[in-house]
Amino acid sequence: MTRLIMIRHGETSWNVENRKQGRNDQPLNSKGEIQAKLVADYAKSKYQIERVWTSPLKRCSDTAELFNLPVSISDLLIEIDYGEWEGMLQSEIDSKYPAQDQRNSTWREAPGGEKKSNLPIRGRKWIEESMINDQQGDVVLVGHGGSMKGLLVALLELPDYAMDSFQIDNCSVTTVEIREGVNVLTVLNYTAHLI
Repeated sequence: MTRLIMIRHGETSWNVENRKQGRNDQPLNSKGEIQAKLVADYAKSKYQIERVWTSPLKRCSDTAELFNLPVSISDLLIEIDYGEWEGMLQSEIDSKYPAQDQRNSTWREAPGGEKKSNLPIRGRKWIEESMINDQQGDVVLVGHGGSMKGLLVALLELPDYAMDSFQIDNCSVTTVEIREGVNVLTVLNYTAHLI
């Protein structure tokens, strides 16, 4: 069995401002640096980590380095490309871009950006690239809220719209046990180590 320990990067200034970061390479702010150390210490004390994967963006790779293990970088783990929304405040997006699906007011596609439906596709590609189904032991993945939601949908074989059902906070821990025949979500958005 493999246990995938998914950790979202620590806080950035744009997180505080509620500004769309996407692929903009924002660094961790001082709180984010503290969060990253806390989550790394927590994970190292709770799990027997054998491998670390990360997005190439600095806010993730800086956290991944805290595990003092070789780090594998995958572009498949990078955050969604928000196109014209990159750098915009959420309030600006809400006022300028109406919802595209009346059943889900948060489901909107960023003009010039990546479609949300591509996130699970990238997740499935990462599952193949990483050969996570063939691993044994504990594997850490440091990523982004959007791409991690897509990966969860891929791992759990859920419909795309399930991405909007997950809350993934900065430096939270989410774990999936990868078992033969079925993957099981065992922890979602755990943050008690940040207190």
